[in-house]
Amino acid sequence: MREVTNLMDHYRIVAQTIWNVGFWPKPELQNWDSWDRFEEIKRLLFNSLVVAQLQEGDECCKDLSTVNQIYQVVPSDPGPVPIMIHHPREGDRNWYWDDPVRQVQASDVELHFQDYFDWNQMGCIELQYYRVRIVAFPSQPHLVGREALLERQHARVFLLRSSGR
Repeated sequence: MREVTNLMDHYRIVAQTIWNVGFWPKPELQNWDSWDRFEEIKRLLFNSLVVAQLQEGDECCKDLSTVNQIYQVVPSDPGPVPIMIHHPREGDRNWYWDDPVRQVQASDVELHFQDYFDWNQMGCIELQYYRVRIVAFPSQPHLVGREALLERQHARVFLLRSSGR
């Protein structure tokens, strides 16, 4: 595994700056259509600032659309770190991050990066959370497949796998 925390932080700062400087100051751009456009910009940035940097010199992966990379987010503190796990409610399409499991340790869980997360998407964003998918959690198997939020200050990111699709 290769640590890529610095690449991810660089991408996060650039994306955050684009929203906070380009979109957020203009009230006419504080809407969901703008956020959707921003999500498209984020995908391009991610491919350019993270994926392309990791594939540099790899002839098989010059077409970024064929790259299948998995980024593992690993709690960095020796003890448990706080986590907010999606807790769905039947018949309710809202997202609740209040599962009773509130802490994890690196040795207990495998988390894969999905995106960054911010509570107020129409405000000045910090993207302080990793939005992750729980792919293994032996002591809590019912949580596998759920999304969770982990503060970036409590984690590091590693390239787990990179290959053509």
